[in-house]
Amino acid sequence: MVRLARAGDVSLEQLVEEHDTLMYGPGLGLDGQPSLHGHYALRKLAHLTIVNSSTTLEQLWAALDALDLPNTERLRPRWDTYFMTLASLASQRSNCMKRRVGAILVRYNRILATGYNGTPRGLTNCNEGGCPRCNGKAKSGEALDECLCLHAEENALLEAGRERVGDGDGAVLYCNTCPCLRCSVKIVQIGVREVVYNLAYSMDAAAADVFIAAGVTLRQHTP
Repeated sequence: MVRLARAGDVSLEQLVEEHDTLMYGPGLGLDGQPSLHGHYALRKLAHLTIVNSSTTLEQLWAALDALDLPNTERLRPRWDTYFMTLASLASQRSNCMKRRVGAILVRYNRILATGYNGTPRGLTNCNEGGCPRCNGKAKSGEALDECLCLHAEENALLEAGRERVGDGDGAVLYCNTCPCLRCSVKIVQIGVREVVYNLAYSMDAAAADVFIAAGVTLRQHTP
């Protein structure tokens, strides 16, 4: 921990000089820039920066313990976290006006297909008025039969096809939102054996009933 002299003990100029020495090292390099021998060089190598807002050492130690810094997921995320992060990234491609959803279909930890929700190819994008239902006043879970948008799970399943998914052979679907009822029956039909989701949805109970009846594992994961 770096501790500068108290402001009352030195002048402002001395305080700045001491700070610069600690941060950038003693003097300039051959290129005229501050030599990287101080704490600035270490900060450039850091993958994690913590802002210390504690007023005592005890509070700082408690805050660091709560962060669980030795957790290996900070250096190398587990498969669930990795695929769920990719699903969230895929959702950013969505053009749906209601919600952004992304899905990743994997088999034995190898990606088979990705998907995000939006209107089918050749149709006007949902966010450009292509889906009347999503651009109307329908609430979550209502008037789904009027929706023109393909869901993220549907797009991933269509891209992969049953032959690549296999039947009960290690296929897992990661989705940043729990699948709806209409997607659940398709997920079961194509042979996916496990569904991992992050955010809840209004049809969670109905979807869960389908998965339970079909022997498909459904679990929630928060990265």
